[in-house]
Amino acid sequence: MEPSDHYANAVRAEPGICWRMVSRVPGYRVDTPTDCPEPVQWTGRAMVGRRRIRLWSCGRHVEGLEDLRPVLTR
Repeated sequence: MEPSDHYANAVRAEPGICWRMVSRVPGYRVDTPTDCPEPVQWTGRAMVGRRRIRLWSCGRHVEGLEDLRPVLTR
């Protein structure tokens, strides 16, 4: 399992952090969840339970997001 492979169907809806949880790299509690370390490039919307929420995503975890828009960097 690559460190960027998603860990579970967990969602983190916090601005500036990729929404997908990933497995930790070998050497520190392998196969435990952590935030995706990739920089955020996209924002989109997804259904989580019965709610549609805005999520932030890196380039590898955009699957399942609708209404994608690039994140503007200043």
